[in-house]
Amino acid sequence: MNLILNRDFKMPDDGWYQLAPLGEFPHAAAGVVQVVDVESCTSMVARFKADSAVPNFAGLLVDFDHFSLDDRARSEAAGWIVDLVGRETGLWANIRWSDVGEEAVKGGRYRFLSPVWARSDCVDLGPSTGSGQAMARVRPVRLLNAAVTNDPNLKGLVPLANASPVDRRASIGRADGEHGKDGLTMKRVIEKLTNHLGLPGDAIEDVILEKMQGLPGLTAVVDLQNSLTAARTELESVKGTLKTVEGELVNRHLAEFEGVISEATKPFWTEQLMKNRDGAVLALGELKEFVGSGKGEAETTPGAAKEGTRKPLHNRATARPVIPGQSGVPTDTDNRAVKIRNRAHEIAKAENVPFSVAFRRAEREVLGNG
Repeated sequence: MNLILNRDFKMPDDGWYQLAPLGEFPHAAAGVVQVVDVESCTSMVARFKADSAVPNFAGLLVDFDHFSLDDRARSEAAGWIVDLVGRETGLWANIRWSDVGEEAVKGGRYRFLSPVWARSDCVDLGPSTGSGQAMARVRPVRLLNAAVTNDPNLKGLVPLANASPVDRRASIGRADGEHGKDGLTMKRVIEKLTNHLGLPGDAIEDVILEKMQGLPGLTAVVDLQNSLTAARTELESVKGTLKTVEGELVNRHLAEFEGVISEATKPFWTEQLMKNRDGAVLALGELKEFVGSGKGEAETTPGAAKEGTRKPLHNRATARPVIPGQSGVPTDTDNRAVKIRNRAHEIAKAENVPFSVAFRRAEREVLGNG
């Protein structure tokens, strides 16, 4: 009896293997539906090109049955992914096999590949709308690694060996812009990509890939985000310290000019010192000098005509100035100072001008009418 045997498992001559077909694939353990479409494949290829541009890039690991994800299992390599491409049949990888990996595939011990992507490297697309329990739909945009397996979660994969040549035809970039029975098109994706890279819409693939090599790797992005967070924290700390120091300085000025700042006007002066400290200090200095300018004169107290007594003279260098309205009988100088101060407050609030400007205007008005 003559038998036709198919014991040999022949690997493709071009070294390309299907990692993921196009479609939507539920993952019960993760509680998500994986959406592998043209945009997903394009993003994963672009990310791989950027990562592989880093010096000494070894490739992405292909292990056995995802053992590298288990600390208790062996993690030897079956091979290394050295290139990725998107085709109308899905995502394809060029693999450089290790000795044990090639032997396992040629011997028929493993027939399929199983891709791995981190949940953080997937874009949320919202909940699924199918029947049954709603699951989140996610689009993977970066390939983490892969494994040889005999029980892939993504159904419809082309076998590693003895695959039909028809299964390996047609890359995504057809001249007519169409992509198989699903009518998928890359035009919108390419337009978004070239626009993001600052390239013309008719840029060729080599130009796009060269431009993408300048994109920062994932590690660089994470480091930048961490640095930005630390800088923001430090900035908030400096702001808090500055606010404390500024408050202490304002309180010091309020104490320095307590002779001309009443409780009623303290909120106003606090605001002025916070907005324009130099201008407010100048205005307070002028006000203090004006209030104290008439205190060196001898003033007759009530009843002085009968008893001939006089108020004591104050030494301006040692005595605090008399605060208008708080001690003794107001003099004409006191009244003018109060009028000038009150009028200055009115002008500053009404016209939103610095108090130093308002004070000078009020001084001219009051003295000119006196």
